[in-house]
Amino acid sequence: MLPYIVNRFGTQLLPVLFLASILVFMSVRLIPGDPAAAAVGEQATPEAYYAYREQLGLNDPWYEQYFNWIGGVIVGDFGISTKGAEASEIIWSAFPATIELTFFALLVGFGWGTVLGLLAAVNRGGFWDYFAALWTGWNIGVPSFIAGLFYLLVFALQLDLLPAAGRVAFFEDPVQAIQHLILPSLALGGIVAAGISRFVRQSVLDTMTEDYIRTARAKGLRDRVVLLRHALKPSLIPVVTFAGLQMATILGGTLVIETVFTWPGVGRALVVAVRDRDYNVMQVITMLLVFIFVSVNLLVDLLYAGLDPRIRLGASAEG
Repeated sequence: MLPYIVNRFGTQLLPVLFLASILVFMSVRLIPGDPAAAAVGEQATPEAYYAYREQLGLNDPWYEQYFNWIGGVIVGDFGISTKGAEASEIIWSAFPATIELTFFALLVGFGWGTVLGLLAAVNRGGFWDYFAALWTGWNIGVPSFIAGLFYLLVFALQLDLLPAAGRVAFFEDPVQAIQHLILPSLALGGIVAAGISRFVRQSVLDTMTEDYIRTARAKGLRDRVVLLRHALKPSLIPVVTFAGLQMATILGGTLVIETVFTWPGVGRALVVAVRDRDYNVMQVITMLLVFIFVSVNLLVDLLYAGLDPRIRLGASAEG
């Protein structure tokens, strides 16, 4: 296991992050607008403008700017925001809110999706099967931000059951925090739950036709035991692959959902940074999202071994 992890880290994780850092650095500079001009305002003197460009390092050649930035990131120095504060302060102050939202969206996506898929498979052709089909059709056919606006209209404005916007820190007031998390988590995790429920349903139905399942039933085991102990675990292997890919949906969805629900996370901070042409904040947030996505893909590969002992990670690493 350890040689496989080291191999993946050295041959895939680091090269991907290096190439992504170059692409992010260059792409940010293709956005129209001047960070110094956006920061000092239209009333600033030319001297103040050029002095601020020098302070931000924008007068240096692009390759010097890149190496200065990536070198700082490696040692934990994210640079200065155009607002004058440390970019790290802006990012780390917003990160807990995004972690909360992502965690609860994953609970909705993976937890509810797995349960709904199991219910649909066990009750094939019944109520839960039709309900799962309707849920899947709604969440796959409707973009997350439209679903979020719909939930706001119905549950916050019309029924007044849940708050429409804002955030309460979980450790300050857990009840209020969960109430604020329900709608954005449902909008963000709903599409993931829809996809996972489809995968779980089909995978369980396919697994239930295997010979070892028939053998387990022939031994007199109850259907619930056969389902949970013998069928569920191997059925989750393709689901793990899909779940790992859906991390991109979760991470990308935070950019929109946090804006819809005025959630003070890194997604909203990134939108503000793009508006203000705040290069350092844009670059670091994007690289954090890339790092999380690549790390999740590595974790998915490791989970294969736990779900199916037939998978040999050492052989994969050598290949």
